[in-house]
Amino acid sequence: MPSILHMCRPVPPSFLSRPMPQLAFSRRQTGVHSLPIELLTIIFLLGSSFDDPYADGPFLLKPEQEYKPVPSSNFQVVVSHVCRHWRQVALSTSTLWTTLHFRDPTHLHRAKTYLSRCSTSQTYLLDVLVDTVAAEDHVPGLTLYNEELHSIFQIIIPHIKRWRAFHLKISDNECKGTARLFLGTCGGAPNLETLQLYHFENFRTSQRLYLATYRPPVVIFENSLPRLKNISLIGVNLPWENSPYLTKLHQLELALHSEAVRPLYTWWDHFLRSSPDLKVLCLHYSGPKDASPDDSTRAWYPPEKQIPLEMLRELSFTDLDPGFLCELIRRLSLPGLKKLRTIKQEEMTINPSPLIFCLFKVEIIVIHSLECSLASWTGFLRAAQNVRKLKVNFARVGMAYWDVFTQDGDPLTPLGVGIKASQSLVAATGESSNHMGVRGNSSDKSSSTSILLPHLEVFELTGVTGKGIISALRYRHLHRRESTPKRQEWIVSWSGGHRDVELDELIEQGYWAPEGDENVREEDKVIIREAYDDEDEDNDEEEDEDLEAVDSDEESSEE
Repeated sequence: MPSILHMCRPVPPSFLSRPMPQLAFSRRQTGVHSLPIELLTIIFLLGSSFDDPYADGPFLLKPEQEYKPVPSSNFQVVVSHVCRHWRQVALSTSTLWTTLHFRDPTHLHRAKTYLSRCSTSQTYLLDVLVDTVAAEDHVPGLTLYNEELHSIFQIIIPHIKRWRAFHLKISDNECKGTARLFLGTCGGAPNLETLQLYHFENFRTSQRLYLATYRPPVVIFENSLPRLKNISLIGVNLPWENSPYLTKLHQLELALHSEAVRPLYTWWDHFLRSSPDLKVLCLHYSGPKDASPDDSTRAWYPPEKQIPLEMLRELSFTDLDPGFLCELIRRLSLPGLKKLRTIKQEEMTINPSPLIFCLFKVEIIVIHSLECSLASWTGFLRAAQNVRKLKVNFARVGMAYWDVFTQDGDPLTPLGVGIKASQSLVAATGESSNHMGVRGNSSDKSSSTSILLPHLEVFELTGVTGKGIISALRYRHLHRRESTPKRQEWIVSWSGGHRDVELDELIEQGYWAPEGDENVREEDKVIIREAYDDEDEDNDEEEDEDLEAVDSDEESSEE
């Protein structure tokens, strides 16, 4: 059978010399104005996605912190002012107008405008944030208080079936009463995936404290939140025994709860066991009620009855009593834990051995403040053999804890739990003792000079001098192993604005390399760079808000 090439006739030379015909489409206008509406819509959606406030997680409010919105270009507003055609495309793209954030009174009118642009479609879900202030901080025309909160609920509750995320910050008892009223009578939210409720105020007097806490919590959303995955309760307690939606969670954050309003351990156990896909657990001065010998209802289950959280990847705890924390961790099974984060955590020397079973596979550790013995600190690091990234604020932790990175480590078993405990850990995990860094009385000289965190790739540190950093780099290079990562990066920052010559030279050079070696390999170099501080950047939103106001005014005139 002849091939397709043999079947084709040769092209005559006279045909090749003919001028190409000018097709009709070649005379059409080309450029951005000729883009199809479908392609222009995709470009608008991609542009607006760069302002995603959920890039770092589902929760926008942080305990004991002012809400700081991410820098926003208001891309959707900008493109709607380029020309009439682009404005028509932008206004007809409902997804661009589904973020409703209320931080000052002008945002109420903006929300009405946005809702008018996306209310024609019931398939696009809404992300809502409300940030109010206390009565003493309220500035009419600039901040949100109780009267504005009433108006906001009246705007958004008719669209409650389209809520996807709801964040509410309350700083006053009057606003708390309004929130209780509306959330207790608004009905179910069938599409709500993320719920964050924040109430924290300076009570100033015992009477104000009593008024804010004497009433029992109310049932919210008629207990109908079938799609809820992420919940954050900061200073807000629920009727724990009557909150059936606290199951099948992916992220759980509990913060700023006094002992009296925390859930009983039985309910805590139920929430976690019924959330097998839980990935992130954050506790900030919260958790289950402590056990009491005088009250049988507050009894904890024995440590043997562990709660399996096989999907948990991140654990964060702040301001927890060390004994309470260790007992809590003993009752958790965390085989897949990758990131451990601790902030303002005090003394951890009390029976830290339960931590070893969840530290071995941890790859990221973040420590902002910690008080413990040097032996516990060294043991803590030795147990975390697979850490790839470590972030420590030594300005808070103390320089004594830095010295362990510049000297030979003691041949201790992890956390000083002893050889038998180490052997039981090996049996439980199936890992070899050498791989885990578990060592006993060995005569091997290398055991006394093994470096901490041998797989460390990124070290982010604050408050260490340039000389101290160079000393640690030299020590780690001297005792490097075959398993030492080929690429290492140290990110340095300062507290209080202090600088020194050695550190400036390191940052300017961009890397550290061992001295006296003319043929330095790239794998021997450690990248050095200065940390980027978001707090140094000013979030100037006045121009964006002026543009939004103009946009809203134009919408009103068009209507």
